Amino acid sequence: MKLFLALLFFSFTLFASQGFISVSELQQKINDSNLVLLDVTDYKTYKKGHINNALQVDIAKFRNKVGSYQIMKSSNEIEKLAQSLGINNDSEIVIYGHGNEKELLQESYVALALIVNGAKNISILDGGYLAWTFQSNLLSSTDTVSARKGNFTAEYNPNILVDIDYVKNSIGKVAMLDARPTGLYYGTALSKGVKRAGHIKGAMSSFWGDKFLKDETLRSDDELKEIFLTGYGLNSDDEVILYCTGGLQASMNWYILYSHLGFKNAKLYDASLREWGNSDDTPMERFKWELFKK
Repeated sequence: MKLFLALLFFSFTLFASQGFISVSELQQKINDSNLVLLDVTDYKTYKKGHINNALQVDIAKFRNKVGSYQIMKSSNEIEKLAQSLGINNDSEIVIYGHGNEKELLQESYVALALIVNGAKNISILDGGYLAWTFQSNLLSSTDTVSARKGNFTAEYNPNILVDIDYVKNSIGKVAMLDARPTGLYYGTALSKGVKRAGHIKGAMSSFWGDKFLKDETLRSDDELKEIFLTGYGLNSDDEVILYCTGGLQASMNWYILYSHLGFKNAKLYDASLREWGNSDDTPMERFKWELFKK
């Protein structure tokens, strides 16, 4: 068994990509002409200090409200937004926040939106701005940065985002991971804006925050592989559907799987329980822990 797992981990790493960038790695690239730094914090916090040449970006510009839920804007809208941020087709994009849970999820959702629309070179700064201020020998800036218009051309990937019908048809056939805290999954608490407690039938609990340490740096690759490969019995070529309350928490699970661990069949149900849990004909389970069996 140990030999099998070792071989599995070895083959798994062949498909892995970075996904996260360290402070030292970013320092080496900081003067590259094709580098685009995106700061997802609010403007007031951004003005107090940010990485030099970083642009402040509002996640609300990436999403549209549809009824009780929000979903990603169209490719045409994302393309225009990316161009306004100075993103070119060959840009290296690094996204970071200022050290709170909400911004971690904004980082992964912005990355998701750009990847869905064809961006190839994206990283999240491991540890965010807090790590940068402690580890970098470069001064921060309080200047507001204006970007030149980029030439980014969106190429929509239809194999990442899925809708309610796709999820319905996948129950019992595809592994699903619920990114919310365990109490919301189990049904002892109710997700904000969702009228039904519990989780999508057949889904497994996988709280997104468990993938990080207290300093908001990512857990080691060995630990992440133990979570996803050993714990959930997944392989890197498996299809996996990620969801949460409204798309943000699931975007971090998706990003770790897709961009860091090489799960190129990882998919995200963007509307999540704000749609599913407010419908009357969608199967849900409460007070039950589930495991997916192939």
